[in-house]
Amino acid sequence: MLLPRPLKVKNDQIVIIGGGLQGLATAYTLMSRGENVLILEQDSDVASSASFANAGMLTPSQSMPWNSPSDIMQILSGFGKKDSPMSFSAKAFPSLFFWGLKFLWNSSPKNFDAITKDLYALGLYSKETTKEFREKFNLNYDESDSGTIKIYRSQENLEKAISLQDRIFKDSKSLELLNTKQLLEKEPQLSEIEEELAGGMYFPDDETGDAYKFCKHLEDSIRNNGGRILTNTKINKILVNKGKVNCIVTDRAILQTDRVVVCAGSWSGELLKNVKLNLPVRPVKGYSLTYETTGLNNMPKYAIVDESIHTAITPFKNRVRVAGTAEFVGFDDQIHPKRVNYLNDMLKNVYPNLFSQIDTNEGKIWHGFRPMSADGLPYIGKTKVDGLYVNCGQGHLGWTLAMGSANLLADEVQNQKSLINIKPYLASRSL
Repeated sequence: MLLPRPLKVKNDQIVIIGGGLQGLATAYTLMSRGENVLILEQDSDVASSASFANAGMLTPSQSMPWNSPSDIMQILSGFGKKDSPMSFSAKAFPSLFFWGLKFLWNSSPKNFDAITKDLYALGLYSKETTKEFREKFNLNYDESDSGTIKIYRSQENLEKAISLQDRIFKDSKSLELLNTKQLLEKEPQLSEIEEELAGGMYFPDDETGDAYKFCKHLEDSIRNNGGRILTNTKINKILVNKGKVNCIVTDRAILQTDRVVVCAGSWSGELLKNVKLNLPVRPVKGYSLTYETTGLNNMPKYAIVDESIHTAITPFKNRVRVAGTAEFVGFDDQIHPKRVNYLNDMLKNVYPNLFSQIDTNEGKIWHGFRPMSADGLPYIGKTKVDGLYVNCGQGHLGWTLAMGSANLLADEVQNQKSLINIKPYLASRSL
């Protein structure tokens, strides 16, 4: 069968595969630097996958990879369980084997500390670039700059967290250590679980907001400034000729182009296989549950993180969202009732009074696949294929790292010096 003649993209456009947070942030940033962009998105709307209903947190304070020694034990103990905060299934084991070996190797205390420092640096940079975008267009996406609170239910876990802060974030002034009394003064809605709390940490520089609304602002800016976004466009393969990007084969047309940025999240690895690049990124499934809170009493002010169970509770203007869990199950698209029950239990365990006012039948359940790299760091920049770039692997820090990652990617495309050290995140470390 003869293939149709390729359609050449217009105006020397950079083609960006993926219309989630990373793809939109990348497109916006490249356009702000004078580039023409075309986004290809497989779904009917942008930001409809991992970016749609995530925890809604921009938190440099959470810049820890999910391969600490304690996390590894939690994953292993959750094998096959649907009511564990972290788990993996036997079905996904073949795709996780070699990736998992790298994941385990990077879980040593030395590697964990180094990676956390790198994520923190990118998180701070990204927070500033996010702020610039918000203030430039005076945006509203249910954002709050009131900060986040981590709670600890045992003195042992609190002391471990303090030790981590002393090792890695010792130069940061954006932290307040809280005893139980101070914790309740900061967030009175925690008073019902006072007896269970050992203390907490307050991070005033963290922010929260609706990531989907943020993405729609990015989309508006891109479209209003001449960028093109094609939805309902499935990417079948990337074609390479003599070591250079040549075409993108979609289900609608073949596009001839010489510059492509892959921002397809957990699906990025599959796209890169046909050009013989092995991207060590795997999907980690997460859930969220969102409730309307209009008319409810005693709403919490702060986003709460209970790190021991990988759960976050984020209040928005008229909603509250509980998000968490990490399933290493491949692209299992099922909604498991035990996961929904688990999230409800977590909300009840932190805010019993709020939970008592909620009709659990009215919750909006969502799940998405976080693109998790084997070493916990994103892959940004050039690959061995001329004209082919990637920006993915941000994992559970997708929104926190999005705008900073986009700026680093744009630096790579335009051969400019980055404002922070880009070396830890370079795609060339594996591609």
